[in-house]
Amino acid sequence: MRQTFVVEFFCPIFGQHEKTLYLCASKNFADRRKMIRDIWFSIPLWLQAVSLGLVFVWLIQLILILCVRMRPLWQARRDRLGKVRTADALPSISVVVYAHNQAESLQDNLPRLMACDYPDFEVIVVDDGSSDETEDVLMQMDQRYSYFFHTTMADRVSTVSRRKLAMLLGVKAAHNDVVLMTQAQCVPKSSAWLRSIGRLFADGVDAVIGPVVFEDHLGLVNRFCQWDLFDRVLSSMGLTLAVKTFGGWSSNMAFRKEVFFANKNYAIQHHLDLQPGEDDLFLTDITRGKNVTVACSADAVVVNRQSHVGYVWKQERRRRAFTERYTFVLPRLVKHLDSLTRWLVVASSLVVAVAAGLMMLWWVMGAALLLLVLHALCYVLVPYNVAKMLDVHRHRISPLVCSLLTPLVNIYFRIKSRIISKQFYVGRI
Repeated sequence: MRQTFVVEFFCPIFGQHEKTLYLCASKNFADRRKMIRDIWFSIPLWLQAVSLGLVFVWLIQLILILCVRMRPLWQARRDRLGKVRTADALPSISVVVYAHNQAESLQDNLPRLMACDYPDFEVIVVDDGSSDETEDVLMQMDQRYSYFFHTTMADRVSTVSRRKLAMLLGVKAAHNDVVLMTQAQCVPKSSAWLRSIGRLFADGVDAVIGPVVFEDHLGLVNRFCQWDLFDRVLSSMGLTLAVKTFGGWSSNMAFRKEVFFANKNYAIQHHLDLQPGEDDLFLTDITRGKNVTVACSADAVVVNRQSHVGYVWKQERRRRAFTERYTFVLPRLVKHLDSLTRWLVVASSLVVAVAAGLMMLWWVMGAALLLLVLHALCYVLVPYNVAKMLDVHRHRISPLVCSLLTPLVNIYFRIKSRIISKQFYVGRI
């Protein structure tokens, strides 16, 4: 009686596949197992293969989301519970700021940087041959703050990467144990920025990577650039914590001074002929086991206040695509696997749903659409919660579209970087 009622009530939904309804109504386990087998083998072989492939790649995506993309959330939770190793005493920090024709940015951002709440720190600005009023701004700061210093690079240097040379000069000028790299157009969100970075230099930790975001700007292109940077920061943080050091930004990167000079006087010596790589390649060089960690807190965030977001994003994307080939293989493979399976989940879900709908296999279509919806929710909720944790712009709808565009953007810049690869070399030394 119960089986007949279920069949008659749900027949408009499931169509002519009454076995599915009797499966729901039957109390006999053997009958259910037999019906499952009969229903499965009634599906065309090619649709079976695509359905199994969908489940497989969906599970891969689920593992990557839980173990990599959500890793910053787990790390933040461990930090709140006191399970993250921290330094017994806060180390002295030298903040090295790279500047090139950015007098206005220095005028606005340096006072906030100098006002950081930290017991022992200094700020060193490396001027890369600026031709604007940068020197005047630096002289004013030099008179106002006793813990402010600056140095200027010679214009005639053209056979090595100027950014890396600036990094080298800044580290050599540093008086403290830990060096924190940033740029003139960047500003910390919180006055506790140095504390959030310095506290993580426990024994065995040689470098700390902090999150970087673009300042909010209106416009579709700006929104995509903001999302793309945030997505790559999220991926870099997750891969560094879960797999091995990957990425890092010279706008928010700290390391021990002794580690910098440990490899043939300075760790970036064999990359000085490359224009890019002062951050990701340097971190790759110094990685030894788990000596690089990530700051997963709102106080550690640095905001890039570039006015021309699209141009800066494009240039940074090109150099990242070029230097990625010199980073560790395993995190690169995990990143590519994530991009590939992301598209495969969407494509296979739509194929199964459309084919099952045409064959009136409504339960198969429903299962495929359910997996697609769950996958979409993961790509919305995880970045939203990470953004909430970091107290930055919450991306709500944009991840649905941008997460599908990102793999295509990666391919474009990877090809583009190979075409213009000679532009990234400045000569051999």
